[in-house]
Amino acid sequence: MKLFNFIKRSNTLILAIETSCDDTSLALIKNGQVIGLETASSISQHQKYGGIVPEVAARGHEQAIYHVYTQLITNNHIDPNLFTHVAYTNTPGLPGSLHIGKTFAKVVASMCGVKAIPIDHMMGHAFSFAINEPQKISYPFLSLVVSGGNTILYKVNSPTSYSICVETKDDAVGEALDKIGRELKLPYPGGISIDRIYNPKFVVPTIKHLSPEQPFSFSGIKIHCINLIHNANQKHMSVDPITVGSSALKWVVDDLAIKVMYFAKKYNIKTIAIGGGVSANSLLREVFTKLPHQIHLTQKKYSGDNAAMIGFYAALKLKIIS
Repeated sequence: MKLFNFIKRSNTLILAIETSCDDTSLALIKNGQVIGLETASSISQHQKYGGIVPEVAARGHEQAIYHVYTQLITNNHIDPNLFTHVAYTNTPGLPGSLHIGKTFAKVVASMCGVKAIPIDHMMGHAFSFAINEPQKISYPFLSLVVSGGNTILYKVNSPTSYSICVETKDDAVGEALDKIGRELKLPYPGGISIDRIYNPKFVVPTIKHLSPEQPFSFSGIKIHCINLIHNANQKHMSVDPITVGSSALKWVVDDLAIKVMYFAKKYNIKTIAIGGGVSANSLLREVFTKLPHQIHLTQKKYSGDNAAMIGFYAALKLKIIS
């Protein structure tokens, strides 16, 4: 494997902005290192709906972004005139939410006389395991990005050269678990609630896994669990949330591991990185750390949507770290 020779350029300061979904997050990256991160969450506004409402998310960003920005530069004693770049999430995400971040980024960049750099949110997750630790990166590696809206396995050759091995053709991991959790009447987000009640002693067989070379698909396990719950309700029978939730989570994590192992063998790759909100899941972390590979799990504080990963990837892409 090719080890990256990291040389940090001095006197660079990136303001990074992430507004792809419901979290308004801004970060400062100085000479390739994250020195500040502030995030405002609007999850409490979405909990009463049992999921993310795009209009509510966009309004939340509009109300929060300037406050988060002010808090970031104040807490870190930063003069905005020192910004050398402004990086922002360009895609994928909720259109209204992305628009707020993009507009704010371009305004700040214009005022400071610097460039606004569009960043792929998924690549931020793909490299998030190496935030402030770029020495962990060795090419090529596989990067599994698992979140509420996406499930993709990348083969990464460099910050700008990568390909998709396999991705979901329907529900993403987090989306499927959230919907199962909602049917079980667990607090939102359902995936986090299922993680909290998981018990291996309650796991029962569910559905068969698809062949590993086929796309990720989590609608099957979602429909299986929802039908089980609905059938029980129609018969006035109780459903044990621990049994259903634990069984669903075990199936999901096993499916992820099966596909990752398949492509690691196919491409003879020994290093596997895992990022995205679902990478914080306890069972996933337990299972993947036992795989016979070099596993890099993203720190939990960087696993969800955050601006640190946007700024760090921008530094890699711009060869501030090279």
